[in-house]
Amino acid sequence: MSLYIFSMAVLSLVFMLVFGTWWDGSAPFKIHVASLFAILAVLLSAMLMIAVYPILTTRITNGQKKKELDNITWGRDVSANLATPAAVLDGYNLVFANKAFLNELGMSGMSDQIIGMPLTNIVHPGDHLNLAKFIAGNTHHQQQSETITLRILCYDGTTLPVQMALSPLREDGSSNYSLLQFSSASSSLSQTTHLGDQSDYHLLIDRIEQIVFHVNANGDFIFLNPSWEYLLDHAIKDSLNKPLISFVHPEDRPMVEARISSLTLGKRASCHLQTRLIAKNGNSFWVELRAKATSSHKGERTSVIGTMTDINRMKTTEASLRANRRSLSTLLSNIPGMVYRCKNDRNWSFEFASDGCLEVTGYEPYEMVNAPNFSFVQIIHPDDRQLAWESVQQCVSSQKKFQLVYRLITRSGQVKWVWEQGKGVYSSAGELLALEGFITDLANEGDVDSMMAFQALFSENSLNQR
Repeated sequence: MSLYIFSMAVLSLVFMLVFGTWWDGSAPFKIHVASLFAILAVLLSAMLMIAVYPILTTRITNGQKKKELDNITWGRDVSANLATPAAVLDGYNLVFANKAFLNELGMSGMSDQIIGMPLTNIVHPGDHLNLAKFIAGNTHHQQQSETITLRILCYDGTTLPVQMALSPLREDGSSNYSLLQFSSASSSLSQTTHLGDQSDYHLLIDRIEQIVFHVNANGDFIFLNPSWEYLLDHAIKDSLNKPLISFVHPEDRPMVEARISSLTLGKRASCHLQTRLIAKNGNSFWVELRAKATSSHKGERTSVIGTMTDINRMKTTEASLRANRRSLSTLLSNIPGMVYRCKNDRNWSFEFASDGCLEVTGYEPYEMVNAPNFSFVQIIHPDDRQLAWESVQQCVSSQKKFQLVYRLITRSGQVKWVWEQGKGVYSSAGELLALEGFITDLANEGDVDSMMAFQALFSENSLNQR
């Protein structure tokens, strides 16, 4: 516009110069008047254009700004109403980000820290070149329907692989604004993978007894196989997009949450633990959970895949065994003597000794059991050692129980008479595995009835059977 006004002024000046050279005083008066009117018209036109130009410029600028504001407002409205992470870009710069976008970055309520900043600030440096190519392609309308996998930098320093899409707000290319959307790469993969092309694997996962699961970077289920519903009676469709932690027994949640979070945040590659899940009817089931991060990059936010194996029956059996052991321990602690299991070697090396050994021998169980420097034969009185050894070996060779009385030398040097009864423990092939029996102090046994009771106690079963 300024060039046009300048041209008008130059033409007017040239016209007056030419007119001056052509001016002829003898020309008719009408020609003189017409020439003056022409000059005045040109001057008035130039003055009018100079006066109107600022107004026209302001209106055009305001129109462009209004158009841009309309684009931004429309983009904000669209992205704000989306449940998925979305933002509005002006070229490379972020001008708006919705709540889901901020939540994925761990920056809820901190939009002021990224608005007005380049998108590259939240993209992994290794992906900057791919991002530049992607945005350039969208600018030239070459990749409007394509997506790209990038790593987003989260507020806590971790990275999150995402599938990103970019759409221009105006298809005519008159605006530099575009709508950015992304979703977790693992979620996109689970939605786009066609298991029909892998029917064998699909059948295997559906039929396997273990629960097969896949959780996203937020710890929410995005895949479950039918074993989940079979074991816990929770419908799969009602369980998807819910946190794994919500199905864990309240007492186990802190442990499970810590382990799964360490995987999703890329702090560890795998985990293995036992925990309880809550079924639909409120009962708890023990499972062995094995999980692994889907990304091999340390510090990168990632999804987690894994299995859960039903170990409820095993846990019930373990609890029963612990109860039996407590009962046996209580029984043994109340017996006035020591129960033992030992090898049939020259030292009679102990594999087990009850707490009563302290009263009988003066030695603690830990000093006798699996102790290479301790030999039970050495605390037998020297005059009785050979007789005791031969008596035991004779009974063992014929697979009979043995009973013998001999003298022990206690830790304090005291000599006491003891009574021992035992027998060999054999394999199914008849191989001698160990000796098991009972030793009691005769000085504390005043009547034969007690000795006979102990004899009856060990006459039927070995320690293995108990």
